[in-house]
Order: sequence, then structure tokens, then C-alpha cells
Amino acid sequence: MGPLKPVAVLGLAVATSIPSAAAAQAVKQQKAAQVWSLPDLRTSYCVRFVVDPRLASRELKSGFRLVPASQDRMLHPALQQMIKHQPEFASWSPSQLCFYFSDAVQVGTYRVAEKNVRNQQMLAVWTIATQEEKSGGRRDLALGVFGRSSLKRAAEIAGVRLHEATATVVDSAEEANDVYSIKLERTALVWRGRPTGDSARVERGVQESWSLTGARTGAWAGDFHYQPEWSRALVGSLTVEGKGDLAKALKASPIRFVGPLYRGGSAQLRFTQ
Repeated sequence: MGPLKPVAVLGLAVATSIPSAAAAQAVKQQKAAQVWSLPDLRTSYCVRFVVDPRLASRELKSGFRLVPASQDRMLHPALQQMIKHQPEFASWSPSQLCFYFSDAVQVGTYRVAEKNVRNQQMLAVWTIATQEEKSGGRRDLALGVFGRSSLKRAAEIAGVRLHEATATVVDSAEEANDVYSIKLERTALVWRGRPTGDSARVERGVQESWSLTGARTGAWAGDFHYQPEWSRALVGSLTVEGKGDLAKALKASPIRFVGPLYRGGSAQLRFTQ
């Protein structure tokens, strides 16, 4: 793969006939907005858990407040049941770590893919439930966005902070369980499990809003839309190792619910500053 050029990543093409002032404004606007897409998603799933507010508050940005599990209208049913039977965790903050596997990620006009087609691209996002104090609107804080080294390089040129990750997926028809081995900086996760039950058509897509730190200056607002085709429940076990903040948060949580498994569909992530 040759060197990446910012103009390729962000698609900043300005016609020479445009006056210089208008051209500068057009470049400025496009630098402040970009779209990433995952057009052909293979699989995706999320790990849902809760974070001790004392730990979560260390990462909280000015102008935001944590949303406790007891006040989260979008709280997953598995977490709802947990706080119903363990109300001492009602003040903890809902959090999720989601993984999206696809053949390629389109960063603006640049397509990021591996030469070996067996190596899928992976985009992982760790978020915690937060609310903007000024507007009162829901916008979760992205504590970490992760991807392979090729995607990390493209993200850095585009001004988005991405942490490098590695992933190995063994999707075996012969073994009882599939195995996902993922390393996110100082956190290692191994999921051993399998889909169960019938597949269900997904009629309603997922829409989320995030706030995340830029690679150089400022912050990005991310609006994520994901429309999978099918979903199935998962059964299995999740092993967490490491000493990173993510590992500590996962280990401390009274619940680490994985699922459902989504297949097919597409996703789009729009960044604005």
C-alpha cells in the first residue's frame, strides 16, 4: 500500500475556477465534516456492561454529565434485569464496546482494505452513556475507537484519533464455538461462543451519537447509523485480561452481556467539528 495523501482520504477536490476565498471556505467545511462507511458488513456484536461512576467521571468532558443506568431509556433488557435484582448498581453508567467486521472501510474517498481478503477490517468503539448539559440531548462519550494499522493511518490523516487493534476470528463449522481473539491496547478479550435460535430480520436500524477527541485539535461529533440484515442471540463466555482502563472497567462490572450477533447490512459514520 502506497503512502496515503490527505486529499485522497478526505476527498478535498476544489475546481480551479472557484475564487480563492470560496475555495478556502470549501476546504475548511470539508475538513470539518467527513463520512466513513462500512458498505458490506460481515458481522458485528456488542459487549454491554456498566462502569463505576468514580472511574467514568475521570474521563468526563466539560459540558457533559453521566447518565446512570436507572435513567437510561435505551438501557438493554439484560442490564435492566441486572439493576432490578442488584439496585446497588443503578447509579453506575451504562457502557458498550461494539465490534464491526467488514471487508473494507471507506474513509471519505479512500478505501481501506487488506491485501489478504481473509483479514477483515475491524472497527471497534467503546462508549459510555452521557448527556450534553446545555441541550439535554443524548450524546455518548467515545472513550476509545480502535482499528487495524491500515485504518489507523487513514484515520490519523483525516484527523480522527484511532487506537491500533488486532483481531483473529475463527469461525469454525467443526468446533462447538467460534473464537474471537481481540487486543485493544492493554486489554485482551477472547469470546468463545456461538449463535443460537433462529435468525430474525432486523427491521429497525441502530442510530447513535458520540463525542470523541480529535487526533490533533478539537473534538468530533460522530453520528452513527447501522442497518444490519439479520440478528441471532449468542451464548458463550467472555474472558478479559490486561491492566488498561477498559480491562479494569469490564472486570469490575457485575454484568458483561454479549450480543446479539448481527450479520450483513451496512453502516455509516459521519464526523463533524
